[in-house]
Amino acid sequence: MKLIAHRGASLERPENSLESLILASELGAYAVECDVRATADGEYVLFHDDNLARLGGSDKKVCQVTLDEMRSLLSAKGRSLITLDELLRCYRAKAFVLLHIKVDEPDESFFRMLRGSAINFICGIQSLKAAETCRRIFPPEQILAFMPALDMCVDFHRAGAGIIRIWENWLDRITPDKVHAACPGAEVYIMANSPDTGMDGTPASLDYFIKIGADGVLLNDIRMAVEHLDKLM
Repeated sequence: MKLIAHRGASLERPENSLESLILASELGAYAVECDVRATADGEYVLFHDDNLARLGGSDKKVCQVTLDEMRSLLSAKGRSLITLDELLRCYRAKAFVLLHIKVDEPDESFFRMLRGSAINFICGIQSLKAAETCRRIFPPEQILAFMPALDMCVDFHRAGAGIIRIWENWLDRITPDKVHAACPGAEVYIMANSPDTGMDGTPASLDYFIKIGADGVLLNDIRMAVEHLDKLM
């Protein structure tokens, strides 16, 4: 089962930072996940939330501030920020980068930019339109559907996604075997999400995901996951 580090090694380094992504790769992650958004001046930044409340102490949305304003707000809280350009220039670790694209309907030029870089990207898309655009540039095995509803797996697969992400708390209604049957050739990744441990994941949850045939798992505690799977081998 493939291990994907959610926001990098986010329990040990600042989330969505270059250090976090590189550490996760060094620990043995198959892929490192990070989020990209656009600022008011059109700069692409690695940032999870749509606003700065949690990390920057401001109620402003990312799309309402410039890159400089965003960096200033985060710096005041002791946090840094990297742009997509900086990721393209500086990331040379071996793990794939699963880029969760939180940009409104990215066009072909965006995907060509990713395809032309030295990084092996998996494009995480959120809409059918984005999937259809992405498949003109990337093969299905490098397109992951962050589908908003559990009944959309066939639609996203037909639109070009070769990887389907489902949530752990959806497993009472949809399971990897059902997705595999409905979407031939697709892989199924589970996003760890339990009431007790949130998105960290646990050895027990990893054992269960393996048992039910998951192809991959996204989780925060990448060190634990790598060490646990190593014990099973």
